[in-house]
Amino acid sequence: MTSRKLGVDEGSRELGLPRPIVGELKLDRSNALLADARRLIPGVTQSLMKRPEMYALGSFPVYLETGEGALVRDVDGNEYIDYICGLGANTLGHNHPAVVRAIREPLGNGVLHSLPTEIEVTATRALVDLIPGAEMARFFKTGADATSAAIRLARHVTGREKVVTIGYNGWHDHFMFDTPGVPAVLRDYTYRMPLMAEAEEQPLLDLIAQKGSEIALVLLSLPYKRIVSAEFLRTLRETCHAHGVLFVLDEVVTGFRLALGGAQEYYGIAADFVCLSKGIAAGMPLSAIAGPREVMSRLAELQVSTTFGGEMLSLEVCKAVLGEYRDTDYIQRIASLGKRLREGINEKSKKIGTPLRVVGYDAIPFFLFADDLPTHTKFAAQFVGAMATRGVLLRRDVSFISGVHTQAQIDFTIDAAHDALTEMAKRGAFEGSPAGARS
Repeated sequence: MTSRKLGVDEGSRELGLPRPIVGELKLDRSNALLADARRLIPGVTQSLMKRPEMYALGSFPVYLETGEGALVRDVDGNEYIDYICGLGANTLGHNHPAVVRAIREPLGNGVLHSLPTEIEVTATRALVDLIPGAEMARFFKTGADATSAAIRLARHVTGREKVVTIGYNGWHDHFMFDTPGVPAVLRDYTYRMPLMAEAEEQPLLDLIAQKGSEIALVLLSLPYKRIVSAEFLRTLRETCHAHGVLFVLDEVVTGFRLALGGAQEYYGIAADFVCLSKGIAAGMPLSAIAGPREVMSRLAELQVSTTFGGEMLSLEVCKAVLGEYRDTDYIQRIASLGKRLREGINEKSKKIGTPLRVVGYDAIPFFLFADDLPTHTKFAAQFVGAMATRGVLLRRDVSFISGVHTQAQIDFTIDAAHDALTEMAKRGAFEGSPAGARS
């Protein structure tokens, strides 16, 4: 079956470019709301990654008002091409027809009923049909719900208590054992292992070999600034299984981005089960774990329960967007556009002589200025501010390609990056940095 092009059928339209921002970025309404929020909301907003300090406070919008496709408008009326994409959740952009229909048409049936509804069954069937090796799944609301359920399930299945976490897996106690408010004893149950460099691969394998008899699972969120090899992942899986450790992929971010079946399909590997969120419902609040019946069926023996896991509208959207991923060129489109962005910006940066390189997976571009975090952050904060004044919203590191970004918007972003980097270089922002050292 030939895939239809995503974003041009069924009433969708490819939108153009943001209106030019003339002069300084006007943020009067954003700043007024921010002042109120500082008095009313601990941490200003609901997600750490949305706090204004994570971008470029003063030269970056704080509050958005609306979005259509890959364009968003802030509360002051400024328009931008959006690569933040709801922290990766808005895989189909904003206000996509498939999402709108999946909410509007069944809304009259209710939002949450007193007993299970049919959509729980049909959405689960749609999910397991896409995830390699999956025969059963359970729904939750946030990625941290799913990864926490994964840890409890793995401990139950293996009879072991310690876990290995790699990357960011959520805010719950077993992941954030070294942060305020968490009992210190929990650090004895979690090995947090880095995987940002190739040199960190062998220590992970050594840990499993040495402590495997105590470990229930390795929960792996793939790093974004480098592409690990399939050979390493196969070795990691084999090492886990040799010691009775479950190999679990945290695909909260990578799910429905690297391939239709996620990292398992992309790398040709089989996880014991996977954790999913963000793209699973294109921005609606939903998460899940999915895997073979042998493991997943054991979840019924546990106290893992959520009132809102059966909320109907998110499940309707899940079913609809999984169909969009399956029946369109979505996966090929985001990879192709991401490649164009990466190659275009890297070429511009090299010619100017700045240290910026776009690295990682094409659908999840990582804007990297330096390997050491303080240097990277210093440059990245200036860069995302300069890009905002040119009508482009980026994060300081990981950004996202949505299925409705257009080639014209990618090319606009490349040109904006050229202008922003040129401006930074002229004012001496990169003096003393090893510009062009990375290839």
